[in-house]
Amino acid sequence: MSSIILDGIRDVDLGFRVLEESQDPLIPSTRDQNMLIDGRHGSYDFGAVLDPKPFVFECAFIPQGTSYESPSASELQKCVRRLAEFMTDTYGRPRNMRLVRSWEPDKYYIVRYSGSAPLERIAYSSIGLFTLPLVAFDPFAYSTQERIIETTVAESPTTIVAESDGNVRTQPVIVLTNQGSNTITHFRIVNEYRLEG
Repeated sequence: MSSIILDGIRDVDLGFRVLEESQDPLIPSTRDQNMLIDGRHGSYDFGAVLDPKPFVFECAFIPQGTSYESPSASELQKCVRRLAEFMTDTYGRPRNMRLVRSWEPDKYYIVRYSGSAPLERIAYSSIGLFTLPLVAFDPFAYSTQERIIETTVAESPTTIVAESDGNVRTQPVIVLTNQGSNTITHFRIVNEYRLEG
């Protein structure tokens, strides 16, 4: 069975399970940028960018300690309210969360609830089926593990190589700390990408 983690909390600990039928697109839709030019066949292509990445998880509320012999609609409602409270901020607006999927535990997306989540209550039981729509407006996955390079700069100029394990250009986070009694003055950081061949 599939599983997701939202802001460090597993789906089962939030009172629901993700079912196998969930939709997880390979790549988000494209937003093509082109222009029609008079006298030219087709259109001029300026390339494309990616739309936000949607996630649609088919889920089931299964409250702890319940069974078909002892149905409890109130327990189901507690699970519904707990999840709704978890996914919204103190103003009742959907909030951003880290999404980690069990089949890719080393990557995360920043997502928020978007759309609607109708709940189908199964008669004579405490089980409820629902669809959980999440969207990553930044469609790229990020690593859950930081790669930290620590070095002491003792001469000028100094070159430090910071390589990314990803396939999208990402600027490093540079933290400069003075460890001596002299104050650092007149320094300049130049971030240069290697050109693709």
